Amino acid sequence: MSSPKVAWATIDAKNAGQRVDNFLLGYFRKIPKSRIYRAIRSGEVRVNKGRIKPIYRLKEGDLVRIPPITAENARQHEVSPERQQRLEEQIIFEDDHLMVINKPSGLSSHSGSGDPIGVIETMRASRENQPFLELAHRIDKETSGVLILAKSRAALLEVQQAMQSAATHKQYTLMVKGHWKAREQVVQHALEQGDDFGMGKMRVDEGGQSAETVFTSIQLFQERLTLLSAQIGTGRTHQIRVHAQEEGYPIVGDKRYGDFAHNRVVGEQGLHRMFLHASNLRLKMPISGQNYEFSAPLAVELQRWQSQLTPV
Repeated sequence: MSSPKVAWATIDAKNAGQRVDNFLLGYFRKIPKSRIYRAIRSGEVRVNKGRIKPIYRLKEGDLVRIPPITAENARQHEVSPERQQRLEEQIIFEDDHLMVINKPSGLSSHSGSGDPIGVIETMRASRENQPFLELAHRIDKETSGVLILAKSRAALLEVQQAMQSAATHKQYTLMVKGHWKAREQVVQHALEQGDDFGMGKMRVDEGGQSAETVFTSIQLFQERLTLLSAQIGTGRTHQIRVHAQEEGYPIVGDKRYGDFAHNRVVGEQGLHRMFLHASNLRLKMPISGQNYEFSAPLAVELQRWQSQLTPV
């Protein structure tokens, strides 16, 4: 059985003036709307060889590229209404420019690396009439907390520019194994990815990219654990996780860099994720001058597990 191929349609007088999203919804009558909008946003659909928005109105003579979407391959990437609703309930801020989500642990920021659906795909399905929606930055799949989505290209570029500013404050909350030796400690270890450390795994390497994390002790526990905050000026891959491990205090529940025997113990106690949470993000938009500060409450499963611990 041959694979479906790209089709081309030349717009006639009957379809002229129709929005491209409505044209495609009529063409693909059995395909979920979310898949149609994803095809438009991703550039699978093109008009006269150029990318377009869902609200583009077709003109007579336009040549439309129609991707090979079938009911079977559409179902593989369909986002359930329940999943959309769960993520909608995690929105902690929204205006005409930005949407901020308290991302759950275990959900990727975007699809890829074996995850067909991430935060951005879910929210595009939920807001299918939103003409523009993009990730302004990313946090690890295993990490929960503040994640910003931009609702316009101008907002996207402004957030990305703000993220490069030294004035931007990014704070995380984490639990580590062991009693942290200082009230506050600045950790500076350059980071590099090495083939011998596996796909996507980082290591400390003087020849790598500079990285600085400021750790502040919040609470010690009798179980030989420490609750910390971490503030980062740089945003290297797995930075906090590697810095904590290098200092001898692996993050509780970290399956890449953690203490695997200890992870089994906390798993038996009911914690089945990494205790790392993007708790606060403060930034100033460089063009508008608008100041934003977003705070995400600690995930319920982290609060519940921490409540079992005995403070020193």
